[in-house]
Amino acid sequence: MQTAKRTVGFCWGILFLLFAGVVLACPNAALSQLRPQPKPTNLSVTITPRKATLFAGETQVFVATVVGGGDRTVAWSVDEEDGGTVTNQGLYTAPKVQGLYHVTASSTASPQQRAVATVTVLTYCDTPTSIR
Repeated sequence: MQTAKRTVGFCWGILFLLFAGVVLACPNAALSQLRPQPKPTNLSVTITPRKATLFAGETQVFVATVVGGGDRTVAWSVDEEDGGTVTNQGLYTAPKVQGLYHVTASSTASPQQRAVATVTVLTYCDTPTSIR
């Protein structure tokens, strides 16, 4: 009878060591089964207006909409260096230099989800002398 008890204890010990080895060998796989996984959402970001034409120094309000997630906030940025400024509320101020610029609204919950608006900045020009 003593031999049978030792064999059962030995078998449980082997099973424990095997399980511990699996957990240590691939902890992410083992632990991922224990943690609830977030449900994937179809998060999308849109921006309006998608295009704007401004004169140097003028402002434009952009509105971003986040759909499909709990966090609806966005981070605003201008892609080009010296391409103007944009506030946390989406108020863009055009630079003094004419050109083509891009205003981006990125989801704070999922930064790879973003929307881009294209801004054409024009400069004022003098009236031709033949019209004066």
